[in-house]
Amino acid sequence: MLIPEKDDESDKRFYKAAQLSNQIYIDTQKIKKFLYYTFLIQLTFNLVVVFLTEAGHTNFYGFKKFFFDDEESIPTYFSAINLLFAGILLALITNLKSKVNDPFTMRWKILSILFILLSIDEIAGFHEMTIDPLVRVYQLSGYMRFPWVILGLIFMTGFSLYYFQFLKALPRPYIKGFFYSCLIFLSGSIGLEIISAKIFISLEQSPKDLMYNLVTTMEESCEMLGIIMFINVLLSYLKSLNITTNLYFQHSE
Repeated sequence: MLIPEKDDESDKRFYKAAQLSNQIYIDTQKIKKFLYYTFLIQLTFNLVVVFLTEAGHTNFYGFKKFFFDDEESIPTYFSAINLLFAGILLALITNLKSKVNDPFTMRWKILSILFILLSIDEIAGFHEMTIDPLVRVYQLSGYMRFPWVILGLIFMTGFSLYYFQFLKALPRPYIKGFFYSCLIFLSGSIGLEIISAKIFISLEQSPKDLMYNLVTTMEESCEMLGIIMFINVLLSYLKSLNITTNLYFQHSE
């Protein structure tokens, strides 16, 4: 930084602001409002696409990028960013817990890694690569047309058992927050996924079917709302820890 020669009042205010610039203030209420409003905007545009499709229109006027069931869409990236954000918040909590030798530090770390992996999967779609091989091998159809949900149920059963003591150790409000956000997320990612599998027709026909589009809209909505709720719980939990964190940047030649 170049230092001016004069030292008037404006310079003093500048230096004072520079000294405080390493402090990061997070307004949790603004983050909460931003996430919910962003979700509502995407939901509105998605419904425009759904009803334009039902009305027989083929020109979606750019709204198609907000279609929930399209992998290369704004909602997909929105969910991936939220999952990554949750993973980062969990990493911050992990770091704080490690400094006080919290017995559940490793569980916080595993959660952080899990959400970062979920963020990658949201973009890459690795879980969808299991669909065709399992369908061919086990001749699955109907509610099990998207068989990755079976793997999801098995994983969640073991995961719940492993994290039972972890949840019990949390303050009561956060137990409820973790539980309800997880319940809403799983209601979409597994529950409504099973229903959408039942009414699935084909890759070509299903995106034109009103009932299928409405079910997938509810499915993706539950997933996004579940993640947003979880982020709010994590932000509240971080705030409750009442720990001041300083960031230091070091440059070495």
